Amino acid sequence: MLAIAAQTGSTLPRFVDAPEPRPPAAGELLCRTLELGVCGTDREILKSAKPWVPAGEDRLILGHECLARIEAVGTGVTDFQSGDLVVPVVRRALPGHSRRPDLLPFGAFVERGIVREHGFSLPLWIDRPEHLFRVPADIVDLAVFTEPLTCAEKGINEATVVQRARMTNDAIWTTTEPPRVLVTGMGPIGFAGVLAAVARGWPVTMVGRDQPDTFRARLVERLGGHYLPTNASELPPDRIEADGYDLLLECTGSDDVLLHAAASVRSCGVIVWVGSDRVPKPEMRNVQKMVRDGLLRNHIHIGCVNAAARDFRDALRDLSLLAKDRRAELTALITARVKPTDALPHYEHREAQGIKTVVMY
Repeated sequence: MLAIAAQTGSTLPRFVDAPEPRPPAAGELLCRTLELGVCGTDREILKSAKPWVPAGEDRLILGHECLARIEAVGTGVTDFQSGDLVVPVVRRALPGHSRRPDLLPFGAFVERGIVREHGFSLPLWIDRPEHLFRVPADIVDLAVFTEPLTCAEKGINEATVVQRARMTNDAIWTTTEPPRVLVTGMGPIGFAGVLAAVARGWPVTMVGRDQPDTFRARLVERLGGHYLPTNASELPPDRIEADGYDLLLECTGSDDVLLHAAASVRSCGVIVWVGSDRVPKPEMRNVQKMVRDGLLRNHIHIGCVNAAARDFRDALRDLSLLAKDRRAELTALITARVKPTDALPHYEHREAQGIKTVVMY
């Protein structure tokens, strides 16, 4: 079978031969990849030339955003049957760890296509039912975006838990008392942040480097958000409490962007770090100002990676909800659909004004 892989010592994606999977054993399923999302994480893995490969190997088969069909069911599996469409969970706890998988420390888990377990960029693979979520029929054409959306769902869910606990008010951050949300970055996770906020009925603004007349900026508005270029997004200090934001989803991994955006978060706001460089580079920045603002305004900063089962359920729910009247806009998030044989350039560069590339199997 043909698969797309990262090779130790190389920054280039390559095709590799993968063995045909065995028939599913008891408690297992055989799955067929139908659609595969290309992600910034894939590009970061390649750029590093040091993929976290499975033990004893020198390559990692990529792919963690996947829509698949169940081809065969092992004995003892009752929740799924052949023909079901599913999306897989990426992170899986290693034996002996009972903490929620997305909250485990490095070394206590594997992630398919990312950390020490091969991914889904090949036609057939084996999995277990506890790692799969069934896709509703109404969003089959959008389901490949589920995993990116879970990252934003987790950020919002974690922030909501913290905020309601410290404000002792379960009514806050609802449609009747919504937070003002700021999203930084115009990649797939940034757009996922917009979707998750819009699905909740929360006002959301995306800040990015595009001018307002570009495709991506206009798409933010079509999805129900508001777009601001970075150079028009700064608030004067005396307007932050009145016009600032309650929740920041920082999706770029840029310290410049974080410092700029955090200055617009008002009292008791929550800042969620959703994006990061794989190998952070030291820079001289005025982090002290962010610390001072955070102290005086009682900000909370949350590091957020991967997603829980709760977040997968929410992502599927929100895609179904938004598809009712925004299907064309959701479809527009997929800016390229390519065959596997034409996919390699998309693992090296994202196209100008591109958002999500999907490999069609």
